Amino acid sequence: MKKIALISGSYSLTSRLNGLEEYAQSYFGPRTRLDVIHVHQLPAGALISADYKDPEIIGANNRVAESDGVIVTTPIFKASFSGILKTYLDLLPQHALDGKVVLPLALGGSPAHVLAIKYALEPVLSELGAQYIIQGAYTVDHQVKRAKNGRFEMESEAARRLERALRQFEENLQRQPESSPVISH
Repeated sequence: MKKIALISGSYSLTSRLNGLEEYAQSYFGPRTRLDVIHVHQLPAGALISADYKDPEIIGANNRVAESDGVIVTTPIFKASFSGILKTYLDLLPQHALDGKVVLPLALGGSPAHVLAIKYALEPVLSELGAQYIIQGAYTVDHQVKRAKNGRFEMESEAARRLERALRQFEENLQRQPESSPVISH
């Protein structure tokens, strides 16, 4: 079974960005092990002080290391990805994404920031060793609605783009050999 680490750069569990994560989880269902890392739930002191020896940071980094693919989700602020996501990405080892299929997904307030994935996030992912970056999907926040049951609903056009990106990610993931390195510092 393929393992996917989903790194969430959201600031809360009620953010509409979680609608993208929910969509990815439902897309893969039980055929894939999807492990979500909510960066905002990692110890703030460890993130701010770049304490890569913190047990929770080591645990999150190990989940990334043990994955075959990584999905990175982020809100877009001021034409770039979230600061909390950057803080965590700085704590990953330099080649943490080497050999992994990577899919960036972003949520922003307007279509004007669609290039933030390409010009802000992808260079950082490449610096972490990502060679297989699937074309990301950008969703405008009004395309994700909160449902009465606490879940999220995606407008059909946004759902089609997410589905296409997730399918391409999965196809590339199936071509990758299983991985299981563990990070130790």
